Amino acid sequence: MVEVVPFLPEANYLAPMSLSKRGRIKKTPTGGGDMMCTIIPYTPDKKKEVRMLIEDPFVREDLLGCLEEFPDCGLVAMEKGVIVGVAVFTGKNVITSFTLYVGTSYRKRGVGTKLLLELEKSMRSSAVKEVYCDFQEDSKHSSFVEKNGYPLQFRSSLMTFQGTDTALSDHRIRLYEDQDYEAVHDLLHRAFQKMRKQVGLPLQDAPKSREEAKKYLENRTSIFVLEEESIIKGCIFLDGHEIDKLAVAPEEEGKGFGRALLAAGIKNIKIHHKEATLWVVQGNPAEKLYTSFGFQKRRLHCFHKKILS
Repeated sequence: MVEVVPFLPEANYLAPMSLSKRGRIKKTPTGGGDMMCTIIPYTPDKKKEVRMLIEDPFVREDLLGCLEEFPDCGLVAMEKGVIVGVAVFTGKNVITSFTLYVGTSYRKRGVGTKLLLELEKSMRSSAVKEVYCDFQEDSKHSSFVEKNGYPLQFRSSLMTFQGTDTALSDHRIRLYEDQDYEAVHDLLHRAFQKMRKQVGLPLQDAPKSREEAKKYLENRTSIFVLEEESIIKGCIFLDGHEIDKLAVAPEEEGKGFGRALLAAGIKNIKIHHKEATLWVVQGNPAEKLYTSFGFQKRRLHCFHKKILS
């Protein structure tokens, strides 16, 4: 069972002086010094300069993707007409995540702290209550976010598929339909509650909602269910090249349903993308399945959370 971000739609990071979903955070900055920079709203015409600022390819594409999807949630730090840092949160929701990045030459001068404070003001004004960020494991990055009120919640590994796609057609697997909502919602809730217990994460309520049902229906071409004897045994959610969720009903584990869904998901992803990826929370027994299937660890991220007052 996979959960890219076991608490919100997407995750982001703090890149080396940066703070992922689909994600989903990168590396982060450290305070210190002072800098005469100005924080202003991000606008699409700044995309090229932001791209040039970010060195890490992984962080660059993730952050640019967030800015493209949530342009009105972005901020940039300017000094003498030059962009020295950028930050964005992933939607004006009660629960959100953010990414923050400061250019290599401008770190340890207070830019990251200033950006984060302004971003939190923007999130509060958007009625955000709970914020997540993640970044590649690094003690300096952890120190920065923890000093700013973001304690560590868990660690999660990004894995990429390195195996061979040999999936055959499975008549039990089909696209999600609107009438599947209650069964899929219940299955996901039970499966992830079990996973949370296994890795030591707090349990969470997951009430049904019209908004969630509508979102599932809108994304039905990226959701597959495995149905046997008219009962849904498992499901898989795709998000571009990423396997966002993979779950099997707890009472149906050990019957090969997870492997069948995983194979179908990879096959579908490979139609449109060169690679297939997923995130797995450290301690999740499902990691053995992914490894045996041909997934390899690419990077380890720390996930932090803050409750905004």
